[in-house]
Amino acid sequence: MKLQSLLQPKKLIALLTALALLLLGTAGFAAAQTLRLNAANARLSAVTQKAIYETCELTEGLAVNLRKLQVAAEPGQAQALLNAAALQTQGALSNLALLPLEQDTVAATLKFINQAGDFAQALSARLGNGGALTPDDYATLNRLAAGAATFSAGMGALLERYERGEAVFETSSAQDPASLAPLTNPAAEYPALLYDGPFSDSRADGDFKALANLPEVDEPAARAALAAFMGVDAADVTPLGESDIPVACYEYALRKGPYHLTAGVTKAGARVLYALCDDDVPGGSISRENAVAAARAFLKSRGYGELAMSYASRFGGILTVNFAAVQEGVVLYPDLVKAQVSLADGEIIGLEAAGYLMNHVPRRLATPALGEEEAMARVGAALTPLRARLCVIPEGNGEALCYEVTAESAGDTFLAYIDAMTGAERELMQVVDELGGTMVM
Repeated sequence: MKLQSLLQPKKLIALLTALALLLLGTAGFAAAQTLRLNAANARLSAVTQKAIYETCELTEGLAVNLRKLQVAAEPGQAQALLNAAALQTQGALSNLALLPLEQDTVAATLKFINQAGDFAQALSARLGNGGALTPDDYATLNRLAAGAATFSAGMGALLERYERGEAVFETSSAQDPASLAPLTNPAAEYPALLYDGPFSDSRADGDFKALANLPEVDEPAARAALAAFMGVDAADVTPLGESDIPVACYEYALRKGPYHLTAGVTKAGARVLYALCDDDVPGGSISRENAVAAARAFLKSRGYGELAMSYASRFGGILTVNFAAVQEGVVLYPDLVKAQVSLADGEIIGLEAAGYLMNHVPRRLATPALGEEEAMARVGAALTPLRARLCVIPEGNGEALCYEVTAESAGDTFLAYIDAMTGAERELMQVVDELGGTMVM
């Protein structure tokens, strides 16, 4: 009787409906778990990719700083370069620790980077005590610079393989192809003791000045702001959650034509903090000049005002363009914003605005005590000055008004930053031509 009553049409329909709902719920739960797992794997992949990329930048910056020591005009500038080199080795070590590699795979690399950092610190201490660099020191610095440049290039090749989907880290021996040891074998010869543009690592004290006193928005308002900024429909934007790094923001996934992006929008003022493309972009026919123009026009239409291009670099089918704000003809290097352009179709598919939002406020600009010609005469004797322009650079917890003097030495191009009030050489950077574009380091 019980079976017959269950098989009555109404009760049978109710039972089947309940079973269907149960199956749908189970499928929904499984799908949600799959999405969470995919998101976790994507975050892990992003962390690994970022660690490789930053190691490339830091070690290339280390090589450039060690080469710049050959033309530094003052002992104080040489000491600053050595201190910067030591900090870059620390950053490289921190990023290498994030890679899924066994100890013997990175042993030679860690030895090389530690030696470079220790040597830089030792020379800095000597200069601080009134000593000087010897010819042997310069020879060692040149060898370290060459080793760092070779390692950076090798890491770049490793990154390309990783982005193609090769399992480059599923090894554990120093003899395996993924090992970093062959890149740093010359480390045994040394004494046992990233930049992607001028001031791209400028002051980052956590105080986002451009967001001060802006009202906090809710998630729907932030989503609408992101859709308008990226030029997509609100339906193409999906909330992912919230984050407090480096500032309180909402995080999203969005689709822009064929591209899949992740983005962050600040809770204060609903400003787009970053947008990153998750797709591989093939090479395209858009010229570098047109891509830069597209990036500049996009940022201007989004309220960024007058900008000066700092550098541009190409990676795959993406051109990254770094801009600095301009006030009264003076370049404000702390106020940096990067835009990424697809060379396949000219679409803006990336943004990094943390530096701009952290530092961009109107400045009270002093009248320079030196003229351009006077500033150009203050560069090192080994440099031939070509031209100069006024700029503001970060310095410690403050800023300095300087002339950016473009100069040459033995076929290399350098940027010397001469204090517009005192004439002191504040910074020295090298312009490096690479396959991807011109970098300033």
